[in-house]
Amino acid sequence: MGLFAWRPSFPEALRRKETVTKRLSSSRTFIFITGLVALTAARIAAAAAAELEFDHVWIVVTHDAPERAALERAGLNISPNINRNDGQGTASVSAEFFNAYIELMWPDPTVSVAQGAERGVEKFKNRMNWRTSGWCPIGIALHRTGPATTLPFPTWSIAPDWMPKGTAIEILTARDDTKSPSFFIEPPVLAVKEEANRKLPENDPKRANFQHPIGVERITSIQIIRPKEYQPVAAFTYLEKAGIFKSTDGKEWSDGGERHVRPSREGSGRAQRGNDEIQWAIEITFDAGRKDQTKDLRPDLPLVIHY
Repeated sequence: MGLFAWRPSFPEALRRKETVTKRLSSSRTFIFITGLVALTAARIAAAAAAELEFDHVWIVVTHDAPERAALERAGLNISPNINRNDGQGTASVSAEFFNAYIELMWPDPTVSVAQGAERGVEKFKNRMNWRTSGWCPIGIALHRTGPATTLPFPTWSIAPDWMPKGTAIEILTARDDTKSPSFFIEPPVLAVKEEANRKLPENDPKRANFQHPIGVERITSIQIIRPKEYQPVAAFTYLEKAGIFKSTDGKEWSDGGERHVRPSREGSGRAQRGNDEIQWAIEITFDAGRKDQTKDLRPDLPLVIHY
């Protein structure tokens, strides 16, 4: 600037300096707050994913689980033990893996029902009849990997007779929800413990439960196939955002006279029947799908496995 260039008077220059300083301060404040909000959101997502972890999945089937044959044909080993859930009125069998298990559960009239638990049994019956009732036959169990924090939606608890005294299952699906999967959190004593399973001695009979003809060891991801018209509830959305599972809407297609449910994918090469009623199913991936194999267990079970 030249020697005789115009300069504002001192008071005016001071006011301009204050204005610029305020603008810079406001800009920095905005950037800080924006960054803080983004960081907080990231931490919330990370916390949600860190505090809850997938434990197992159950599917409600018919009495004595003849559907277990579909799992066996697919190359999965069914544990010989039948679990009797006293006070809950159900029984089950399972295919076990190092970090999770698939449980086939059914309402069993020979298993006791605690007073006040009759409504729960009716829910299981509706889930068992999912093909005609419209209920979801799938339950997703979780366990905590961090401190027990309050979830951003109402939950409720049950403590049936078969559980260890002083423990309870926290249920995330609303009591009157007739459309959603059952989401619930197992107490620590019931949670699957992968490290302990892997450390079992070679001669421990329990190790046989983890040996499967198709050689799978761990469940590494799950995807829920939902009816297109289903409106996700708060628990569904929360768990999906936390990375517990993925979801996709399904479409039915007809092949050889049988109707199947497939995830909705454009250009799949299948004639899809978008106007038909869509039913629930779950896709389970073992060992990150390292063998690049898929088996569809429908219509016997609403289940697709990848390994």
